[in-house]
Formats: sequence, C-alpha cells, structure tokens
Amino acid sequence: MNKGQRTLVPVDVSTVQERVYQSLRLGLLRGEFLPGEQISIRSLAEVLGTSAMPVREALARLIAERAIEQSGPRTLRVAPYLASDHENYIRIRMQLEGYAAERAASAPKDPALIDSLKRHNDSMAEALAVGDFDAALAGNQAFHFELYRAGGYPQLLDLISTLWLRTGPIVASARKDAKLFDRLFHIGFRIHDDAIEAVERRDRAAARWAINLDIRSAHLAIRRFYKHAADQADNEGS
Repeated sequence: MNKGQRTLVPVDVSTVQERVYQSLRLGLLRGEFLPGEQISIRSLAEVLGTSAMPVREALARLIAERAIEQSGPRTLRVAPYLASDHENYIRIRMQLEGYAAERAASAPKDPALIDSLKRHNDSMAEALAVGDFDAALAGNQAFHFELYRAGGYPQLLDLISTLWLRTGPIVASARKDAKLFDRLFHIGFRIHDDAIEAVERRDRAAARWAINLDIRSAHLAIRRFYKHAADQADNEGS
C-alpha cells in the first residue's frame, strides 16, 4: 500500500489529557489528596498508567484553578489550609450551593432524583459503619453533586466544583481524627435526610437551610480540628 493511501486515525492526545485531568479533579473533589500534600508527577503518571506529559498538563490546569500550588521549581503540592481563605470559601459556597439546592427543590418532582440522593446518602452511612472514610467522602461528594446537578444550571455546577477543588482536601483532613470524622459525617447524614425531604416537598427555603447547615457545621468542626492541631504543635514546641 502506498503511504499516501493510508487512512490511520490520528491519536487524540488531548483526550488522554482530559481523562487525566478529570481523574485528578475527582480525586480532589472526593478528598483523596490532603492539604499541603506534595505531588509527584512521576508517581501520578504511574498510578494513572500514562506518561508524564498529560499529568503535567492536567496539573497546570489545576494550578490555574488554585487547587494545586507550585511551591518550588520542581515541587507541587495541594493547596494548604489557610483559615481566612477557607472561611471566605465557605461563605461563597453557602450562597452558591444554597441556591443550587433551592433550584433543585423548585424543579418538578423527580422520584429518580430522590432515589439517587437516598442511595448516595445511604452509601455514606454504610461506609461509616465499616470505617471506610474514603468511601464516605465519595458518597458525600456524589450526594451533593447529584443535588446540585438537578438545579439545571451547568454553569453554577462548574463554579461549585471549582470551590470544592479547594475545600474537598480540607474536609478529608478530618479523617486524621477518626472520632471527629465519624461524628461529622453522621451529622451530615441526618442533615442530608432533611435536604432530601425538603426537595421531595419542593420546599425551597428548607432545602437551602439544610445545605447551608451542612456546609457550616462541617466548617466549624474542621476549624476546631485545625485549631486543636495548631495548639498541640505550639505546646510541643514550647
């Protein structure tokens, strides 16, 4: 066959880069990385089964989204916890996610949505029962994004996702304190039930209230966790 007659389809490198980016993004949303954790391009490439190039490209996008930081010439890390920044993110999240919950509650009744929300919330409780904190984090993320997606505004979901990239690892850090994590997520499970009932009743105000309570109560617990850790470090250093 003449070379000019070949009809091989070019490999779309951008597809690999997008898959890597989405995988890392989901990992951040679900808290699979911790605040301040150092990131190795080589290690990530091995885990994802790719070359370094798509990982490097994906991390560049996450740096632009302020989820990953370039802490040195060759050093990358997950954005660390900063109390003032986190407080601001929480305030913005309450506005955006509260509105998304309102939108979901004002939509026509959707039994499939209610079933999905209950399934995600139950999966979180089941994970807690066996001490599987990673699965509990995944269930929590799935619950929230199922609810927000029902609001029908993809642009709003994009904004919420960007904020979760910066706060997901912070919530995940609570698993260092097993009792705190268990208590935090059991409270979250009950609040999620309230949110589901509000959506089922099409009660917009109650849906917003439940989601805002969920966000705020988690934030207060995380803030206490970091303050306690800082106090311990100060006592050990003195």
